[in-house]
Amino acid sequence: MSDKIHPHHLGRLAAVYIRQSSLGQVKNHRESYRVQKGLVDRAQSLGWPAARIKTIEGDQGVSASRPQSRDDFNTLLQMIRDQQVGIVFGFDVARLARNSLDWTWLTHWSALHGTLIGDQHHVYDPRLSQDSLVLGIQGVLAAHEIDLIRQRLQSALEEKASRGALHHGVPRGYVVVDKMYLRKHPDRRVQQALERIFQKFETAGSVSELLSWLWEQNLKVPRAPISGDGTRVEWVEPNYRGLMDVLKNPKYAGIYVYPRYQYETEVLPCGTVRTTRRLSRPDEWEVVLKDHHPAYITCEQYEANQRKIAMNAQRCTASPGAVNRGSSLLAGLVECRRCGHKMQVSYSRTGRASYDCRNGRRQRDRREDQGSPGCFRFAADALERQLSEQVLYVVGPAGVRAAELAAERMATERGSRRLVLSDELEHLRYEANLARRRLDNVDPENRLVFDTLASEWEVCLQSVADGESALEQFDVDDPPRPTAEERARLAGLGSRLADVWYAPETDGRLKQQVIRLLIEHVVAELDEERDEVVLWLKWSGGHHTELRGPRRRVGSGRRREDLSSIVNTLRKIADDESISRSLNRAGLKTPSGQPWTKRRVCSYRRQAKIAKFDASLKVREGWLTQAETATYLGISPMSVHRLIQQGILPAEGESRLPQVILRNDLATEAIQAAVRQIQSHGNAPLPKNPSQKTLFF
Repeated sequence: MSDKIHPHHLGRLAAVYIRQSSLGQVKNHRESYRVQKGLVDRAQSLGWPAARIKTIEGDQGVSASRPQSRDDFNTLLQMIRDQQVGIVFGFDVARLARNSLDWTWLTHWSALHGTLIGDQHHVYDPRLSQDSLVLGIQGVLAAHEIDLIRQRLQSALEEKASRGALHHGVPRGYVVVDKMYLRKHPDRRVQQALERIFQKFETAGSVSELLSWLWEQNLKVPRAPISGDGTRVEWVEPNYRGLMDVLKNPKYAGIYVYPRYQYETEVLPCGTVRTTRRLSRPDEWEVVLKDHHPAYITCEQYEANQRKIAMNAQRCTASPGAVNRGSSLLAGLVECRRCGHKMQVSYSRTGRASYDCRNGRRQRDRREDQGSPGCFRFAADALERQLSEQVLYVVGPAGVRAAELAAERMATERGSRRLVLSDELEHLRYEANLARRRLDNVDPENRLVFDTLASEWEVCLQSVADGESALEQFDVDDPPRPTAEERARLAGLGSRLADVWYAPETDGRLKQQVIRLLIEHVVAELDEERDEVVLWLKWSGGHHTELRGPRRRVGSGRRREDLSSIVNTLRKIADDESISRSLNRAGLKTPSGQPWTKRRVCSYRRQAKIAKFDASLKVREGWLTQAETATYLGISPMSVHRLIQQGILPAEGESRLPQVILRNDLATEAIQAAVRQIQSHGNAPLPKNPSQKTLFF
């Protein structure tokens, strides 16, 4: 018995602290636990009865490298402060603490309350200067030891990573060969599933849209266990986090990077130390090896995917964010010229869009200077109609080609869905054959095994039958696409792009994607003298366009549309069907609030006593549409539209509707001079196809 042990020590508990750093050590290194458990005998040999020996082993599998991270160790410290413990036993100092802070607290409270510290050979009294020095040196050496171990391990990892042979988890669609080389998964289904994700993301507007498409098509994605070489996969439902990991991982472009993640440590207000993990930025990659392994996409595709994901981030003020389901065309693109903030979109009960600079107004309210001009809000109807006219004029000639591409894509997607079902059926047949071979290798007399394998074979055969039924039903419900009727319909829509654009059933997200392909940036300013909003559009090709429109909606605080006057003007150049399309395009409703149709236009004319369209009267009176005026003058319809906006060319009717122009007005000197100037600058592009329809009739 040691001379440092006194009766008041024996009157307290002897605490035997047992710990191993990881669950793997707890499972595989049972001898370490047995040796530490032997300290109970050590305590009995020093005079403590078995009833007063307390074993503390709740921190098994918990690392001691982080201060205050062990619950049972904190409980031990509290027992020492309460003077319940006479001695603390640990196999060595590394078991009690791996950081200087925990070791300091243990020795400090033990010295203050007269608690001894013992191991398998010695007993130390922290109140004695010599023992305190020895314990302090042991604590420093233990902390230094773990730092050396960590440095050696990290150096080995970095050396392995520099060769591209370090793999912390295998990405979906890959396997590790010889524990070093990354190769594509040999299963064709796995490869096609990854290729399908990347191909669809090229046309999808966001990751959420891609996820919705996978759910609609009932497609599953492969997932490999965290441990292993990636050969064994399971098919699971796709989720947002998994898709983001696939799209952001540079390994799918054949690029090996290290480190892939960065670890950041923070101290919470309660004193707990927490380590969080985030993806490394490209400037934080220490190792970058291109063409390191077979790729699913090119480096250019990977960079384009990262730009799309970044531009869809709603929290980033510089990005437009993902497309939304609203009717607004410029959502996320409009920037307030006064404060530089992105303008927010809001919708009325009827679904009409308005833009509002909320962030700029909040910051202006916080400033002391309240005299500066504030930010503003404006209605989007008139301006977005003008934008639609310009966009349709730009993309109109490509409408037929777009319809052809849509037909090709429809056929490709149908073939892809059928291939998924076919591959699943092939895999089910393989599983059934495997079950049958296992059954054939068993003696039928061994009923315990034979009956179990026979049941498994029955289940596999039923799965094969279900797969065959699903494939047959798919061929019935979804015949080869597109059919001849669908091709003819697509071709017709391609030549009538304006009708498709303004159709109520057209998806607003698709129109937003088209706008974002054509327009990079929009700046908005308010012309207070004229109470108009000015938009400066920066097109993808580098050109700039200015649009002007009323700040408020027509009919909101102003006069309501005179439908009889509008219809009377339009009937001079258009029949009832064309008038209905124009009124719907302008967002006008019937007096009862319904969309216009040919029959409703005819009924309204009769009630208002308005004559119908007469082609012979149109020729005699010299009434021209904007398209006919453009042909007559030898310039483009858009140039005619600009001349009307500038007040050079007189026209009858609303600016957002087709307008009527008199042929006699085209002979004035002012108009002829403007036409000569346009033609001299080459700004009068005419449609190459004479039968190509335009927005201006």
